[in-house]
Amino acid sequence: MNRTTQFIIGLIAVVVALGAGFYGRNLYLKEVSTYQVPVPIGAIPAYTVLNADMFQMREMPRTMESLPYFQSIQSLGEKISTVPLPAGLPVAQVNAVPIAQFRLADAAFEVLSIPVEPVSAVGGQIRIGERVNLYQVLPEKIDPENTAISTNDQTTFKVELIAESILVVDVRNAQGVAAESNQKSEDNSAFGGSPQNEQVQILTLAVKPEVVDLILNAVAVSKKQGGLLWTTLALP
Repeated sequence: MNRTTQFIIGLIAVVVALGAGFYGRNLYLKEVSTYQVPVPIGAIPAYTVLNADMFQMREMPRTMESLPYFQSIQSLGEKISTVPLPAGLPVAQVNAVPIAQFRLADAAFEVLSIPVEPVSAVGGQIRIGERVNLYQVLPEKIDPENTAISTNDQTTFKVELIAESILVVDVRNAQGVAAESNQKSEDNSAFGGSPQNEQVQILTLAVKPEVVDLILNAVAVSKKQGGLLWTTLALP
């Protein structure tokens, strides 16, 4: 065996050894080494708005790096816990979600549901993401001292806009099941199926706190005093 052959064999052996060493090092770092992840300093109850002061960094096996846990304290900001978070343990991403996603709307708005009748709510075809106006329709009060009004005169009504351009964040049928969209029904029909569209009878709205009492009062009047609550699609 000449020197050239020996040199080539030696070079190959060195390359193989380096490759094996590099692979072994990476495997060791992956399986044995640690890195830092955020964990709660103390137990955090469910439905708590999270902030950076509630967490500290803690050493964990690097194998967790590819798992669906929050990897930085900053990523936990503006989140809300959906379950109790134990102290000292990493936080799974499904256990803390953005406030808007959890509440269906931004924290500046109250979220409430109201019953509607399809005939007075755009035929029950309102969709999530649309904006609506709410009107209250009441009979005009008759002045008992006004003798000029005959009992045969038609009743007149007063229409009042009580809330406008309200964001719809959820729609349900009377049983509380998510109402299907028109598009889904059209798709069913296109493939020979019968339309399965559910009429909306429960609207969930994101409203400013100052108009909540107006809306709830209008709902109560429509149920107890014969008034009407009418919903229209707002102008774009």
